[in-house]
Amino acid sequence: MQNRKPGDQTGQPIVGGRNIRLTIAFDGTAYRGWQIQKDAPTIQGLVTAALERITGAAVTLTGSGRTDAGTHARGLVAHFHTLSSIPPSRLVRAVNCLLPRDIRVLRARTAPPGFHARHGARGKVYRYQIYLGAILAPHLLREYFHYPYPVDVPRMRRAAAMFTGEHDFASFAKTGSAVASTVRTIRRCDLTLRGRRLHLTVEGNGFLHHMVRNMAGTLLEVGRGAMTMEDFALLFKKRDRASAGFTAPAHGLVLLKVRY
Repeated sequence: MQNRKPGDQTGQPIVGGRNIRLTIAFDGTAYRGWQIQKDAPTIQGLVTAALERITGAAVTLTGSGRTDAGTHARGLVAHFHTLSSIPPSRLVRAVNCLLPRDIRVLRARTAPPGFHARHGARGKVYRYQIYLGAILAPHLLREYFHYPYPVDVPRMRRAAAMFTGEHDFASFAKTGSAVASTVRTIRRCDLTLRGRRLHLTVEGNGFLHHMVRNMAGTLLEVGRGAMTMEDFALLFKKRDRASAGFTAPAHGLVLLKVRY
């Protein structure tokens, strides 16, 4: 089902069918993100194809949101309506037998008829993963951005704290993004260092395209001394993407959780 029209995540639910909620994890290295794309493998496309094979009917699978090509997830949420009577536990086993090993449905359960994976989401938790050591171990290659340069982590923490609250994040949005508003509320922004692994964990009510990756790249600019704390603080008022830091690579980003 990879040849579906891009953006086809919604549709009329099957009348009288069950609404099934899925929790999905994946290593996104080999995929063009969540959303179905023409002539490119995606998470939505492969899970939809597996569900249609199992249920014997067309499935409209709606995800909690898009993910960039190459990013990962521990707990993306999706839902679909079906007339199939297959119990959720059996559905999980059946779907996973058809999916590649880097995509797994972790849980399935019957949801209320009105549950909507995207519209019902109250917030998301992302983690950006950076490795600061001189040599990146091969087992970390797919999920860590290797940054083997000296950075001032306490300084980065002070800057990260400024992200919390309601701000205009235009300076951290992908250039050319078409959104009604670039104002978002960040409820939590933690920067933790364990050994040489630096984790930026961000929870918010919503995120702009490339927002967390741009936040991570900008914090690294602050950490290496290329941006002053004063200039960093002005980014919310400037609303200028060119004034912020670089976009950190996609493979360091993980969607941890969607809150409802």
